[in-house]
Amino acid sequence: MRVVFSNRAYASVLAETTEKIKTETGGLFLGTVQDDTWYIIEAIDPGPKSIFEVAYFEYDQKYTQHLINKIANLYDKKLTLIGLWHRHPGSFDQFSSTDDGTNAKYASMREEGAISALVNIDPTFRITMYQVDRPCRYKKIEYDVGDNLIPDGLLKFKTPERFYSMMDNILYPSVTSRTTDGYHKSVSLASFMKFILPQMKDEECTDVETNNLLGDESTQEHLIDEIVDDLTFMADTLGIETAISLDDRYLTVYQEAIDKTTKLYFMLSVVKHAVVLSYDDKCFTYRRGLFTEAFGKAKAERERKDGSESRVKPRKQAGVIDSVIKIIRFNRNEE
Repeated sequence: MRVVFSNRAYASVLAETTEKIKTETGGLFLGTVQDDTWYIIEAIDPGPKSIFEVAYFEYDQKYTQHLINKIANLYDKKLTLIGLWHRHPGSFDQFSSTDDGTNAKYASMREEGAISALVNIDPTFRITMYQVDRPCRYKKIEYDVGDNLIPDGLLKFKTPERFYSMMDNILYPSVTSRTTDGYHKSVSLASFMKFILPQMKDEECTDVETNNLLGDESTQEHLIDEIVDDLTFMADTLGIETAISLDDRYLTVYQEAIDKTTKLYFMLSVVKHAVVLSYDDKCFTYRRGLFTEAFGKAKAERERKDGSESRVKPRKQAGVIDSVIKIIRFNRNEE
């Protein structure tokens, strides 16, 4: 097990330490875990409203959550919060009881646990890196620095074309992908939802009281940040074209077909402290990448079923998408 910093992430830790040289400080690690290696692609700063003291430090939680969403959205591959770092005074390179509680919280967020680093200047800069298992067991691990040690795909940004497509989808849904005969082809959103819903049973929740929803400009921004990865997957990989509308408390993803309009309502619940999806009279606790994950599981299950049936009785096997999701046409001339 090891940790690899990108050049940018390592420089960010150095820059933050230099800027707050007389106090404690820290930051958060964004990246991914592959083959027992923790790749730190970005190290984000703790925020302007953090508490910086000689022997105490506290993150600006609202700011860091905002920045996590912003930075992660730039990359082609999904980045997640994989750990954190902070500076300790003098040569003290072990965690305090307060640190234990923070590390346990981060370790509980993912199956692999988390990584947590301590920075000391005694008298020169050094990092002590730990892997934190659940509930809170520490293992000291080595780290390296260098973009050349990181798989190429992890450092790639989304292309301008992907952002252009997303902009058009939001701002000009009625004119995107128009064909010469005035019709518009897309994979059916309704069929896609029917395909993945069985994989989302664990996320079902009770109805959300509409008076317990957050509703302001930052809420809308947060909702867009949360669903953008799924919308990109649906459009780029599956060919599902949708439009988006925003109001005070809802973000609506919809698709207008000749026979029906399919709508997904996303909202931010105060009570649940989470994004909630409402669809077809059901509610689900939504997290970033939920649709992509559910599609992968549904596809694998369908392929296992098809393989089992083919061993019993030979038959012509259709592709998963072709057999489950139909192509529809949008009649834009009637708008």
